[in-house]
Amino acid sequence: MNAGSLTTVFALVLAGFVSIKILVAIWSEWRSPLNRVPGPWISKFTGAFWVASVIRGTAFRKAFEYSQTFGPITRVAPDHVIVSDRRSVHQVLVEIDLRKSQLYEKFRPSQEGDSLFTFLDKKLYRQRRRLLSHGFSVSYLRGLEHLLKKCVKSLEDVLDEQCRQNGGRTTMDAWNLMGCVTADIIGETAFGGSFELVKNGQHPIRQRFSESLKRGTMYQLMPFLKHLPFMPPFQDPELRRLLDEVIERRRTTEDKVPKQDLLQILLDAHDQDPKGFPLIDVVSEMLVFLIAGSDTPSGTLSFAIMFLMNHPEVYRRVVDEVREAFPEPDSEVTDERMADLPYLNAILKETLRVMNPTASGLARQTDEDLILAGHLIPAGTRVTANTLALHWDENEWPDPMKFVPERWLGEYKGMQHNEKGAWYPFAAGSRNCIGKQ
Repeated sequence: MNAGSLTTVFALVLAGFVSIKILVAIWSEWRSPLNRVPGPWISKFTGAFWVASVIRGTAFRKAFEYSQTFGPITRVAPDHVIVSDRRSVHQVLVEIDLRKSQLYEKFRPSQEGDSLFTFLDKKLYRQRRRLLSHGFSVSYLRGLEHLLKKCVKSLEDVLDEQCRQNGGRTTMDAWNLMGCVTADIIGETAFGGSFELVKNGQHPIRQRFSESLKRGTMYQLMPFLKHLPFMPPFQDPELRRLLDEVIERRRTTEDKVPKQDLLQILLDAHDQDPKGFPLIDVVSEMLVFLIAGSDTPSGTLSFAIMFLMNHPEVYRRVVDEVREAFPEPDSEVTDERMADLPYLNAILKETLRVMNPTASGLARQTDEDLILAGHLIPAGTRVTANTLALHWDENEWPDPMKFVPERWLGEYKGMQHNEKGAWYPFAAGSRNCIGKQ
C-alpha cells in the first residue's frame, strides 16, 4: 500500500470517527430533557463558549444577559443550566439544598486536604462547620477587635504620612489598600500575625496563594492544562512550607496562654480530633480564610468607596452619621456601636447588592431528577444559581442598577428591601457563608 492510499485510509477513519461522535452528540441531545431548556443553540453541544466567557471575566454579565434574553433558566452547556428567578434560586440553595458541584474539589490545596469551601459531602461539611462555628460567633469575633484596630491604625499611619509629605492631601489606590488592610487583618486573626502589606506592599504567602488560585481557576476550566509537562502544579509546595512554618511557630510558642484567634481555633479543633481534622485540613481552612476573609471584604470596601465618591450626597449623609456617633478623634469604635449606624449599614448592603461578591453564581449538582422553572432537570446536571440576576432584577428592586442606600431604610419609592427573598451576597441554605456576621 503506497503513501497515498495510507493517507486516504487515515482520512476515512478520521472522518468516520468524527461522524460517529457527531451522531452520538445529536442522539444524546435528542433524548435529553435539557433540549427543551432555552439558551444559545451551541450550548446543546458544547460549553466552550461559556468557559471562554469565564476566562475573560465576563461570565457574570453574560449570565445576566441570558436571563434577560431567555428568561429564568438558561442552558449554557450540554449538562449545565443557570437559574435566575427568585423561586428557582431559593429551591436550589435552600429548599432542595443541592450539594456543591464537583468544580469546588479542584480548589483543594492537595488531593487529601478539604475545607468548608471544598466539601461536597453534606454530612462532612456539617461536622466541620460545627467544629469551627465558635470562632465565627459575634461574641468571639468581637474579642478580636483589638487586632482589627491594630491593622486599621497601620493604614491610618500610612495615609497620614502620605498627606504630611504632600501638603495635607494624597491620592490613594483604594483597591490595593483595601486589599492590603483586609489581608493584614486576616493575617493577624488566622496566620499568627499581620502580613504588613499596608506598610510593605507584599508578602510571600499572599503572593504565592494568589498565583495558586489563578492556576486552580485555569485548571478547573481547562483540566488538560495540568497534564502538560511545562505547567506548574496547582499544589504549591513552597506555599505549603510557609503555612507549615506558621503552624510550627504557634506550636512552639513559649507563651503559657495561647493567643486567642482563628488560628488557635483551628489548632484546638485539630487537637480534639486529629484524625477527623488533620493538619492538611488546617492548612486548607487557612487558605479559605485568606480568600474569603480578605479578597471578598476588600472588594466590597473598595466598591463602597467608589460609590461614595460618585454620590456626594450619600457621602455627606454617612459622614454626618458617623461623626455624630463618634464625635471625638479618639472615640472608641466597636462592632456593637457600628451596628447602630443604619445609613452606614445600608450603604454596605446596597454595595453588596449592586456589586455582588457571588456574581459568578453558586454552582450546585443534581443527584436526582427535579423540576426547575417548569423544566425537567435530570440527575447529573450542574445548576448555577445566578444571584446577580436577582440583585439586578427590576421586578425585585426599583431602578436596580442605581446605587440607592435609602431603599434599605424604606425611603425609596415607598418600597421595603427584599433582603429575605432576593439578596444573596453570602449565599443561603446550609452552605451559606460561615463568616457573614
